[in-house]
Amino acid sequence: MPARRHVTLALGPVLTALLAAAVFATQASAVNPDACGAITEHTIAKAFELNNTIEHKILIRESGDPSGALQERCNAYAYKGAKPTNPAKRRATLLAGNGAELRIETWVADSGQSSAVWFANFDRKLEALRKQARTQYVEGLGGSTYKPPRFGAEGSAGYRGVAGALRKVRTIWWEHNSGTLIVISAVEAKSKPLPASLLTPGASIVPGVL
Repeated sequence: MPARRHVTLALGPVLTALLAAAVFATQASAVNPDACGAITEHTIAKAFELNNTIEHKILIRESGDPSGALQERCNAYAYKGAKPTNPAKRRATLLAGNGAELRIETWVADSGQSSAVWFANFDRKLEALRKQARTQYVEGLGGSTYKPPRFGAEGSAGYRGVAGALRKVRTIWWEHNSGTLIVISAVEAKSKPLPASLLTPGASIVPGVL
C-alpha cells in the first residue's frame, strides 16, 4: 500500500499538467482571427448597397506573443463610382452616401500553454472594450446602446451615435470558451441604415472566426 500511495503522489503533478494542457488546447482550438478571410469583398460591398471594396489586413499579434492571443485587424472600404485614392476622397465619398468604412478587429487564444495568460485576462479586456465603446459612442456622440444578433457567439453588445453627417456603429461579440473577441466598427452617411447594414457582415464574420 505505501508503494502504491507513493506512485499516485508522484504522478499527481504530471497528470495535472497534462490535464491543464488539454484544457487550454481545447479552449484555443478555434484560432482563426482572419476576419478578412471570413467574408468576401463582394459581400461587404453588397451589404452596404455599393459596388466595390478595398481591403487591408494587419496581423498585430502573432503566435507566441506574451499576451497569449493572436490579434488581427481588417480594414475595408466599400464604394461605388470612382475609386477614392486618398483620405479626403474617401471622406467625400462617405458624405455623399457612396461609401462605407468597416474595421474588424479580432482576438483569439493562441495555441498551447501561452493561452493561459489570455484566458486569465479575457474578462478585463472585454470590459475595457465595452467601456471604450460606451465612452466614444454613447457619451462622446450622445448615442445609445443596442443588442445586435449573437450569430452563435456567447454574447454581443452594440453602440451607435451620429457625428455630423455620419452615422457610426461599433459591435462587440465574445466567446469565453474559445477566448474569442470580435469588434466591428462601421461608418456610413447619416441617411444610410446603420446598424442594419452590419447584419450581413456580422452573419459571415462571427461564425467564420468562432
